[in-house]
Amino acid sequence: MSATQQTDPRANLRTAARVDAALRIWNTDGVYPAFVFMQLAGVPRAVSMRLLCSPGQHRKADRRRAPR
Repeated sequence: MSATQQTDPRANLRTAARVDAALRIWNTDGVYPAFVFMQLAGVPRAVSMRLLCSPGQHRKADRRRAPR
């Protein structure tokens, strides 16, 4: 893998799937349950905070090749 692919947070499919699940939780249950889910699922705290504190920065399209 190239260095660029390793630093892309979406290159880690496990974390990407957990973040997607957290966004669904956020939409239905709110910020705190989504944060707790991500912490229990092993999503790095920096990723969790960036996701929850900057909703305007969420990706509009998924760059992964195979959608889940």
